[in-house]
Amino acid sequence: MPMFSAVFKSWGTAGRDPVFPRAIRLLAAAVIAVGALPAASIPAAETPGSPADVAAIRAAAATYREALAAGDAAAVQAAWTADGDIVDGWGNRLKAQDMARLDAAASATGGPRPEFHLGETHLRFIAADVAVEDGAVDVVLPGTQTPIQGWFSALWVRQAGGWKLAGLRESERPVGADADMLADLDWMVGDWVLQVEGAEQQSAAMELSVRWDPGRAFLIREARVPVTPAGPDIHEVHQRIGWDPLVRRIRSWSFSSDGSRSEATWFRDGDSWIAEQTAVLPTGRQEMAVNIYSYDGQDRCIWRTLPEALESDEGRPTRAIWVRKPKGVAQ
Repeated sequence: MPMFSAVFKSWGTAGRDPVFPRAIRLLAAAVIAVGALPAASIPAAETPGSPADVAAIRAAAATYREALAAGDAAAVQAAWTADGDIVDGWGNRLKAQDMARLDAAASATGGPRPEFHLGETHLRFIAADVAVEDGAVDVVLPGTQTPIQGWFSALWVRQAGGWKLAGLRESERPVGADADMLADLDWMVGDWVLQVEGAEQQSAAMELSVRWDPGRAFLIREARVPVTPAGPDIHEVHQRIGWDPLVRRIRSWSFSSDGSRSEATWFRDGDSWIAEQTAVLPTGRQEMAVNIYSYDGQDRCIWRTLPEALESDEGRPTRAIWVRKPKGVAQ
């Protein structure tokens, strides 16, 4: 379920629930780890660099961490090399210098931060001016309980301005899951209408119909999405949710009548389901979103989504409520 972003702060706004893209959680962990560990805790056999070099990397990590917390775009840029990048577990890549623009756009929103629980980390010098840090980290998102477990590998290089981050590679540790978890989504079956909080116009609301396929291998979701709040044009979206034996996770595949498509990985957190989605628009632009579904056990489901365009910072958090239609009411 990889997901990357340059924003350490919440993308939420007052009264809305923040969600955090995955790679920034691991990115922050990577730079926090070195800064958090005393020099004596780093095995000497794995750190042929001088104590001064280790201390310099720790100082660079602390400076970068402070820049992220303050939303200081210039300092964030200065912490990275010109060509530094982040690559998540699915191969998605983000240029590190783009992080400053995204972070500056999000810093004004403020909000709570994720909790980091660092495991063992190792710093080793592969050349006089190059060091690699490997480690494990568990991350708990605000409003959730289940930790997301991952590994990271951060590349540090010495340049004229000191030690800088040149790359980050992250991956998620395997989780215990099986195909029977798909049955936990049975509550979705039925016809639903979307009610946007605070919206005055409901006449062109988004509608959703969910059913099992004949073999109960897939949940089929068909949505009707208004192009404009009061306009007659409708986009139709077909989605299948099923168990993917290759990655041993619940996955979904969606296709829209406007030519866009998306894939998502689903995981459960307490009473909520989180779907991390990657979409390709008709223009070829990629967008990412984190969708959270919190079912009340009856006929209402709170839907929170955090869209984030890879080439735009125009995405804004959204919160709405799905309400199940009474049986017998036509779609």
